[in-house]
Amino acid sequence: MINFIVTSPPVLQKFLNKFKKVFTKPAYSSFSFYVNGLFLQLKRTNIQSITANILHANYENMQYFLSEARWNEDLLNEQRIKLLQSNCLTKSSTKGILAIDDTGCKKWGFKTEGVKFQHYGTEDIKTKCNIVVFSAYCDHSKRYPINLKPYKPKDEFFMGKDNSEFKSKHQLAKELINDALAKNISFSDIVFDNWYFSNDLIEFIQDKQLTFITEIESSRLVSFKGKWVHADELVKLIPIDRFKWVTVPSSPTKNKSFFSYSFSAKLKDLPGKFLIVVTIGKWSDSDPKKVHIFISNHLSYSPAQVISKYSLRWGIECIFRDLKENVAFDHYQVKSLKSISRHWHLATLAYTFLLISKLNGSFSKTFAQQPKTIGEQLLLFRNVNSIYHALWIKQNCEIYQNHLKFKGFLSKAA
Repeated sequence: MINFIVTSPPVLQKFLNKFKKVFTKPAYSSFSFYVNGLFLQLKRTNIQSITANILHANYENMQYFLSEARWNEDLLNEQRIKLLQSNCLTKSSTKGILAIDDTGCKKWGFKTEGVKFQHYGTEDIKTKCNIVVFSAYCDHSKRYPINLKPYKPKDEFFMGKDNSEFKSKHQLAKELINDALAKNISFSDIVFDNWYFSNDLIEFIQDKQLTFITEIESSRLVSFKGKWVHADELVKLIPIDRFKWVTVPSSPTKNKSFFSYSFSAKLKDLPGKFLIVVTIGKWSDSDPKKVHIFISNHLSYSPAQVISKYSLRWGIECIFRDLKENVAFDHYQVKSLKSISRHWHLATLAYTFLLISKLNGSFSKTFAQQPKTIGEQLLLFRNVNSIYHALWIKQNCEIYQNHLKFKGFLSKAA
């Protein structure tokens, strides 16, 4: 496989040209090189390894592009969303949900801005990492990031969490919800795990007349038959004959069954009524919980609707995995949060290219192969890149030999 870049293969260049207005001419050149580099098969993807594998790239220019050049990642992201919304295959709809979650990028030292010992959700451990809060659109046929907000721990602010510039993950979640509304993203419900379930966020969502679905915390007090009981006690108080089997899709090809019971109730310290869905069953063999208790302010939903829509939340976990495994989302050696955020947005753009080309069938027609995952789509694109640059080498053999500093001694030795 050819693992270098001269210029973008035409299919990628056509995609990148849609973002030209975000950059000056020199910055656009670095932008094009950088995004191309995210698709290369490198042991460690960073400015140095990218420039080493791109014929006309310059390290200083790439470093300047990522850290100091005047371009706005928010404008880049807005253009990316417009592109997704203008495509009938990727446009959001009320069949999907708005997922909110965060992910971490492991780092070894503390010199990188935002790096602290923090919870790293991928492995459920505390380690040195950057944290970024995400919003994503997910339905049964597609999923993609909407926006992201870097999280800076309170320890990095004078006066800690009392500093006016500090923003908690819940505050960032609110900003991302407002951002999705401003971008006219369609969705039925906001879905998040129980870590984000706070009175403040729930009231914020309800004030906007939006609906949510999440898992309730086990310690939450729920009104049941005139008494306040902890959520994790409900399964013991409900007669077993009141539960019914509910089957929902757990993936495009598989279904999952749960034993469920639903009722409406009040929650301590929150206004209004909520739909409570108590379910017995595991999502998978690795699921540590046998009982899941869901909550929503959409009182007319059936248990099947609540469980099915909550299952779409796993799409954001798949996005995190694809970003890290396929487009080097967690590979960067820049120190400032501004540069890191720019890298994250560029990786998100690279993911978007793979998603759109996968749904459009851009490469499957050429290779008579239908990719099922973003990773398989990346392999097809690398094949396209190999063919494109093999033809270039054939036409520019001397230039390529000079680039490799190849003197022909191997043929003499043979």
